[in-house]
Amino acid sequence: MTANDRLRTFGVRATVLVMSFLATLFPIIILWSSSAPDASERAGLVSPQAAAEQITQCGAGAVNIRYDDLLRSYVLAVRDATEAQLQCIETAAGYHNVELPPELQKGFDEIRAAKYSAVYRAQAVAWLSMRGLLDKVPTFRAGETNEAAFSGELEAICGPAAKGALQSEYGPRAINPAWLQKIPLPPRAEDDDAVSCLMAAASVAGFELGFIGNEAVPE
Repeated sequence: MTANDRLRTFGVRATVLVMSFLATLFPIIILWSSSAPDASERAGLVSPQAAAEQITQCGAGAVNIRYDDLLRSYVLAVRDATEAQLQCIETAAGYHNVELPPELQKGFDEIRAAKYSAVYRAQAVAWLSMRGLLDKVPTFRAGETNEAAFSGELEAICGPAAKGALQSEYGPRAINPAWLQKIPLPPRAEDDDAVSCLMAAASVAGFELGFIGNEAVPE
């Protein structure tokens, strides 16, 4: 089964203490792109060296490349840039992490988050549609919909394997760590699909989910 068939999210167990939905989004998109035939998606998988050179062509200063053991990915540290160059830098970087001066990092992260959210939602719609689940996703209205009840509806449409996934002391917006820990490694197909379904359905509904990790952040 290809990455387009499943959204593999189980790697979050051994990362940072609390990981937001957007933080889990990057490797998910990379998995999709690695198996997708579309050339525009494959273009995002450039080498860090090629990405660094493309960033300098945006007019930015020198780029330092380092490997981050915690993130398990390369980080492109851009020393000098301007706000007007952020969009170009984001495109040039592909899917690599980019580190900018503090006054520019927030703007860059907003550009990237908007791009990835749109891509993820489109893939989530396709995943749910292929399984006849898209029309079953409940409507969520912030400030109006009862979150606990809504999370129960998400579990219900995602099947028996998803039962209890959103019920814990961390609230209905977090994947229950105890539920995750019960999933064997490698995960069974039904468990894999349950996580994929929950994340896809939540994305389509506009209901942000997060993961609670089980490791402390290293000093």
